[in-house]
Amino acid sequence: MCPTVAVLHHLESPFTGHAGRAFEAAGIRIEHRDLRRSEALPAAREFDGLVSLGGEQSVRELGAHGYLEAEVGLLREAAEAGTPVLGVCLGGQLLAHALGARIVRLPRRTVGWRELRPLQAARADPCFSSLPEPAMALHWNEDCFSLPPGAVELAAPAGPACEAFRHGDVAWGIQFHPEVDADVLETWYRSEAGWLEDAGVSEAEARAADARHLDAQASLGAALFGAFAAVVRERASARVRAG
Repeated sequence: MCPTVAVLHHLESPFTGHAGRAFEAAGIRIEHRDLRRSEALPAAREFDGLVSLGGEQSVRELGAHGYLEAEVGLLREAAEAGTPVLGVCLGGQLLAHALGARIVRLPRRTVGWRELRPLQAARADPCFSSLPEPAMALHWNEDCFSLPPGAVELAAPAGPACEAFRHGDVAWGIQFHPEVDADVLETWYRSEAGWLEDAGVSEAEARAADARHLDAQASLGAALFGAFAAVVRERASARVRAG
């Protein structure tokens, strides 16, 4: 059996980057859903794992994007059912909101690399125990989330709020972007110049940081998404054995 991960997209130019490569290597089938273009959310029976990726939308303005309100419900349903869920940046904020956390606007947008500092709980975590140390995490965000009630914090905050958490056994939310590769960054530099200005970072400064850290991003992405894929496979196999 080939497990399926439903990947929810919110960007004008959707991608999977290192996530897609890790899932392919693990024998995971990806079911893409482009919510920005009104593709329907998958039903719970259609996937073994759920990944919600980034976007420029804000959880603080759910009413402006009806599809995000529906996605919050799906993320909550999947997490409560014990289906593996991973939310990345906007996806992490949506999952955190679905689980009762606060989403707030940062004082200014963030663009840059920050050290990912795993906490004690990360050492036994199915996804975070496999991450390389040290690791630099890429951030492009303007909102942040608090730790959801009952969740376990997995990494020391790189900013004013939560960096990564696990809720229950198999639901993770992260603020950083391990899926982003060099091609995606080039697209962002062309289309999101305003983010750099708002973050107070020049393109030259941002590219210099990329030159120092981007090569290691592939290892971080492979570790995190590969570990999530292993959780998906294990859960799917257990359901098959249970009949």
